[in-house]
Amino acid sequence: MTGLLSRLTGRLFTPRWQHANPAIRSAATDQLDPEIPDQRKILETLILEDDALEVRHAALTRMQSPERLLPLLDRADGLVRERLIELLSGGQDAPSLLSREQLVERLDDSELLSAVASRGDNQQLRLTALSRLEDEEALIHQACHNTIAAVRHAAAARITSQAGLERLVRDAKRDRHVQRQARDTLAQRRADAQQADALAASRDNLLRQMEKLPRQAWEDSVPSRYRSLLREWERLPAADYEIQQRFEEARQQAHKVISDHEAREEAIRAHERLSANLNTHLEEILSAVDQAREDLYSRDCVNDHDFASLQAQRRLQGERWSELTDQFSAPAELLERQQRLQQQLQDALDAWHRHQLCQGELDAALVDNDIDQLRRLESEVAWPAGLPQTASLSAVRQAISAAQPEEPTEAAQEQDALDGSPAQDAESADASRAADGKASLDLDALDAELARLEADLDAGKLKPASRLHRSLRDRTEGQLDNARQTRLRQLGARVAELRDWQNFVAAPKREQLLEAITTLSERDDISDEQRDRQHQQLIQQWRELGDAAASRDASQAFRTASDAIKLRLRDYRESRKQLREHNLAMREALCEQLESLNGHAMDDADPDSLRQIRDRAREEWRRHTPVPAGPGRQLSHRFGEALTALQGLIDSRAGQIAAAKQALVDAVEALANEDSPARARAEQAKALQSRWREMGRAPKGEEQRLWAAFRAACDRIFAARDQDREDRDSREQARLDQWQALIERLDSWEPETLEDAALLDDVLKEADTLGPLPRGKRGDGMRRRWTGILKRREQRLDELHALQLREEWQQWRDLLEQHAVADASARNGDVQDVELPNTSAFDDNSRQANAARNQMRQALPSNCSAANERLAELRVHLAILFEAPLGSEDESRRLTVQVARINQQLGERMEREEELDEVLDALLANGPLDWDAWQTELPRFDALFNH
Repeated sequence: MTGLLSRLTGRLFTPRWQHANPAIRSAATDQLDPEIPDQRKILETLILEDDALEVRHAALTRMQSPERLLPLLDRADGLVRERLIELLSGGQDAPSLLSREQLVERLDDSELLSAVASRGDNQQLRLTALSRLEDEEALIHQACHNTIAAVRHAAAARITSQAGLERLVRDAKRDRHVQRQARDTLAQRRADAQQADALAASRDNLLRQMEKLPRQAWEDSVPSRYRSLLREWERLPAADYEIQQRFEEARQQAHKVISDHEAREEAIRAHERLSANLNTHLEEILSAVDQAREDLYSRDCVNDHDFASLQAQRRLQGERWSELTDQFSAPAELLERQQRLQQQLQDALDAWHRHQLCQGELDAALVDNDIDQLRRLESEVAWPAGLPQTASLSAVRQAISAAQPEEPTEAAQEQDALDGSPAQDAESADASRAADGKASLDLDALDAELARLEADLDAGKLKPASRLHRSLRDRTEGQLDNARQTRLRQLGARVAELRDWQNFVAAPKREQLLEAITTLSERDDISDEQRDRQHQQLIQQWRELGDAAASRDASQAFRTASDAIKLRLRDYRESRKQLREHNLAMREALCEQLESLNGHAMDDADPDSLRQIRDRAREEWRRHTPVPAGPGRQLSHRFGEALTALQGLIDSRAGQIAAAKQALVDAVEALANEDSPARARAEQAKALQSRWREMGRAPKGEEQRLWAAFRAACDRIFAARDQDREDRDSREQARLDQWQALIERLDSWEPETLEDAALLDDVLKEADTLGPLPRGKRGDGMRRRWTGILKRREQRLDELHALQLREEWQQWRDLLEQHAVADASARNGDVQDVELPNTSAFDDNSRQANAARNQMRQALPSNCSAANERLAELRVHLAILFEAPLGSEDESRRLTVQVARINQQLGERMEREEELDEVLDALLANGPLDWDAWQTELPRFDALFNH
């Protein structure tokens, strides 16, 4: 009874949503409000845990807010996802469009977003969902199957992969715009890829050429090739960092090779210029030494400054002399003169050295008036007779002269006995001593010192002015006249005034420096390197103030702050010291390696390898810095000697290679002149080329010359081989009938005169009537032969024309030479006319030009510069006609001539022969000429007509 009651009670009080009947549970969901938290939890429980599908569906129907379904998405089955899609897409019970868009903007579920993009009831809603999609597969599906065109286009625009674009082209059949857009993108990518490949190929080609440039043998075209490669690289878009870095390294190597070559060429030219002007430079050195000696001997009194200047000049000119004579041999007469001058200077300097050693004893003997000591010291100094004396030596000789007794005459003694008295004798003695004291002063030297003191005061130089004033005051006390004493006193007052002024100026500067060094000792926001540099600068500025406004307290405070900074910098300076010692050790090891290399280098060492070692040694030397000053200077001298020895080894090996390459040049030239088969000679030439490549490089200028000769001979050999091959191939081919006859006839014909050009024109007309050769192997062979034969005949005609032109030029040359001689005679007063020869080379215009030239000679101008310049312009005109090269000095004339030609030919184009005749007539009419200018330009005209 109790169990039945319990079951009935449970059934009566159990909630309907927990009823066993699914229909009752489904109906119970209508009574649940999702806005109430407890009831919403019941609905979520039914959605997630109820076994009946209709119950779960009824509970989902009650959940009309997508925000409340989102937390259930990961725990529920597809029914929740479908309900959520329905709500977001605008289905039954869907919220407002704005709220749905805001919710979609926060979604990350790709499947949910894809469904909304496909089924959304609004285009903007679909686009919002599409913007949150990141999966390319979903984007492809939208681009191919979405029902709204704007959504399809937006999805297609976000597809960037190659496979995705190819799928669009293949599957987007419902939208031609999407297909076309994908196809255009693929085509553009292929074009970009091809362009990128072509660009990469161009970069690789330029990079290979730039990397190859510094390794190849030197040619004159290397600098221009380097600039061309650089311009081509700069025209290309920027490359990757690695490629750009490789090109930059290759460019630097090529630039270094070119710079080294130019530097060596400039050194060679400077060496040649120095060798050509050796005597002039040596004469200048000797003149400078002689002038320094004459300046010394021309002075009234010499001092330390004079001998210091003499010694400095002697050392300077001696170094210049040694530098020149180490490279070249000096003439015997200049060597003898230099030794004589050096001996004279050495005698003067030796005397000065002896004087310096005896200076202290001389001063003491002068003070004690020890005549015997003065005489001994004078003899020991042994001052040269012609050399001006010093002030102390003059005082010594005056003292010695004054000490020599003078024998009075008997009449003077009697007169002294009659007139003299003890008081008068004492006064006379005092006056004599005063006169002797004034006479002992060198007044000219004293005035010079006073002037120097005044100049130092004007320049604000306190220290030298104070020392000089003190010296003058001590040496001249009581011995100056009133004017000089007054001037010395005034200058002393100016010294005191300058001292006071400098103290006034230096006081705030000292305070500023003291404050700065105190602040520096307390700062923590700067590095040790900056602190050390600023500390050294402050110490230097403090020392530059000297004694101005100096005080014990300020000096002690400055020293205390400096010691504090030194204490803070102790570790930094210790590390700097260790770095210097490390760099010194590395430099010493580098010197030892170079010295070991110089002592044990093999006789067949490659000079290129030695050059690389030399360049790397210099780089290592520059990298290991700083070093201690004293040992560093000694090591620098040692390093320079080692580099000099290494350079000598490089030059020696390069000279040996130059000799070996000269032998190869001789061998290949002999091979080029042989009559053996061209093919065998070409194989031998290849073997010689292999031997050439195995050798190192000769000195740069020599390498260039040898390579040009070697290449020219090889070109002749290979040209002969190629010609032999062409002839053999031509003979092996069968001739076409009509063309065969024409080619054979042309091949057998050789023009003898210029009139034979008409025969060549007939052959060309006949060739035109035959038409072009047929394409194919045979026709191509015959075409090549025809072209070669025709070119040779045209060259032969050109040679005949050039020969005729040279013959005519010889007639013109003789006539112009006569006019130049007549111009020179006219300047000496002998005016003569030159008659024009009666030959076919001269026409009426030539006769008028000849008459004009004779008439010009009648009124000979004083200055021929205009005619000389016109002569050079006519030469440039001929060079342009003959297409001959011109030097840089003729560039301005080239422009002038070209402008004149353009202006002259505005009406109609002039034939070359007519223009040549006009230039020759103008050359004949140009005058009068300076004889030297004519002789200078004549070889150039000959070279043009032989061009």
